[in-house]
Amino acid sequence: MYICILVYMEIITPILTPFTPQGEVDVEKLKEHAKYLIDHGIDKIFLNGTTGMGPTLSKEEKLKTLKAVYDVTDKIIFQIGGLNINDVIELAKASRDYDIVGIASYSPYYFPRLPEKMIIKYFTTIAKYSPHPLYLYNYPLATGYDISAKMLYQIKDIFAGLKDTSQDLAHTLEYKILMPNLKVYNGSDTLVYHSLLSVDGSVAAASNYLPNVMAKMKELIKENRLNKAIEIQKIINKIVDITRKYGSISASYYLVKEFQGYDVGVPRGPIFPLEDDEVKSLLNEIKPLKEELNKLIEEKS
Repeated sequence: MYICILVYMEIITPILTPFTPQGEVDVEKLKEHAKYLIDHGIDKIFLNGTTGMGPTLSKEEKLKTLKAVYDVTDKIIFQIGGLNINDVIELAKASRDYDIVGIASYSPYYFPRLPEKMIIKYFTTIAKYSPHPLYLYNYPLATGYDISAKMLYQIKDIFAGLKDTSQDLAHTLEYKILMPNLKVYNGSDTLVYHSLLSVDGSVAAASNYLPNVMAKMKELIKENRLNKAIEIQKIINKIVDITRKYGSISASYYLVKEFQGYDVGVPRGPIFPLEDDEVKSLLNEIKPLKEELNKLIEEKS
């Protein structure tokens, strides 16, 4: 009964930004990671998001990541949001040199009491300069402002879609119900299964280190093998709970190597690398779940 609405479901990776120990964007590792993700079932790359440490990147670094990933794939949503509106406009203009899926932005952060008209002005300004479809990145916990479905409806015509980072799936569903023509993605790792079933897909940070697992879950749902798909989600939730103790973003760098076998560099402060004893503890906690996950994926029925 789900097949007709699940043809278009997507797994999108908010890609990690690899850094060198000196704190520079590691372009080659970023290219390698992007290629691996696309080759292992990921549908699109969400670039310079939270997991990619977008708010910490300069305008020049954001363009550097775009150039690097574009060498690998054009399946990119380029996140350009920031507090310097001139930089945001310049990034929107610069994106015209790349044939990508679209650009995205979160709402202005740090100033949580901005009146609604200024939030609307921010997005309409970006739309004015964007050569690509525009996507909203709604992350109330980080920005201090929730772009509700009712608010978005006022300016829905400037958007192609949105990522709603919320643990409340009902909140995400409101957008789809009110604006069915928009692409709507939930951004919670713990709701991937439910997002694939109910909206257009998931922007899942855990897909950085579990791309094949996410692709398998999507395949199982398409085949209507929902019991096995939800079992995969349950294990993912346990993994996510563990990573939160260490810092989810920092932990993800080490889990890419643990699950996929290659190096994606290190994070850069204020998202600092883990200490050696923390890495050892993280991997010890993950090991039984990794074995359980591998066994589940390898089962033929």
